[in-house]
Amino acid sequence: MDFKRLQVLRELADRQSVGATADAMNVTASAVSQQLKTLQAEIGVVLVEKVGRGVQLTEAGLAMAAAASDIATAMARAESTIDTYRKGWQTRVSAAFFPSAAEMLLPGVLHRVSAVEGLTFDAHFEDPGTAHFAPLVADYDIVLAHSVDGPEVFARRGLTVVPLLEEALDVAMPVGHPLAAKARLSPEDVVDYPWIGVPEGFPFDTVLRQIELHAGRQARRGQRYPDLRVLEALVGAGHGICLLPRYTARASSRRGLVLRPLTEVKASRSIVALARQEVAARATIASVLEMLKGEAAAIARELHESRLNI
Repeated sequence: MDFKRLQVLRELADRQSVGATADAMNVTASAVSQQLKTLQAEIGVVLVEKVGRGVQLTEAGLAMAAAASDIATAMARAESTIDTYRKGWQTRVSAAFFPSAAEMLLPGVLHRVSAVEGLTFDAHFEDPGTAHFAPLVADYDIVLAHSVDGPEVFARRGLTVVPLLEEALDVAMPVGHPLAAKARLSPEDVVDYPWIGVPEGFPFDTVLRQIELHAGRQARRGQRYPDLRVLEALVGAGHGICLLPRYTARASSRRGLVLRPLTEVKASRSIVALARQEVAARATIASVLEMLKGEAAAIARELHESRLNI
């Protein structure tokens, strides 16, 4: 059984189409199809079946793709062991950040990376809905992701999930807003005020839906925008209230905003780093993941100490 053909099957499982698989592997679509036919002939089991104009993996195909992931992980670990003895080092690491993760983590991580001679860290911008973070590991070594449903929402075979932070989502409002007089806010307190929200499918929208369920009525949504800095500007100008992550909104007071915690609903997000298992097994990637964990822990300590001093 040819491992390279198993890699084709694994890429197809991740990318869901022959065309996307061919693009990722820098080969033609016909070459991908031929490799899959040869693999099926080798093992004597149907791995791929036609569906409409495309294809999908059969149950056997999915099982073999998972096995290919396991094999790739074992090979990566073996390569990492060899690297340790050779003192080899991956010189370039690519990572995808959603905007607020980049604002919060990237400056410190770049300082940590700069201490490693010869290592280049390429940060890229990606801001999908929760369901679309995991597929990005096919294009980057590391993907920063977030969800209001916990780290386990990203768990799947072949994927390493590294928890970084649990970050509260607070209600933001202008200084002098009637709600600012309260230390904590319930869904009943906030549901009837105008809201500046995020697009449907983004994590914060799930929390606003929880607020609506607890209050028993719909919130008054105004603008929807995915950029937190725009939300802050609109709230600061008096157009409504919004949800902001506590760590990344540390400078909100300087923008004329105050934050208040929510009660009765799960108002927090999990920030994680995602990587393919065989990628996470590489010595360099494991080191960068430790840098991300260290930076996240430092931010959490800083905020905790600043709140104690208030």
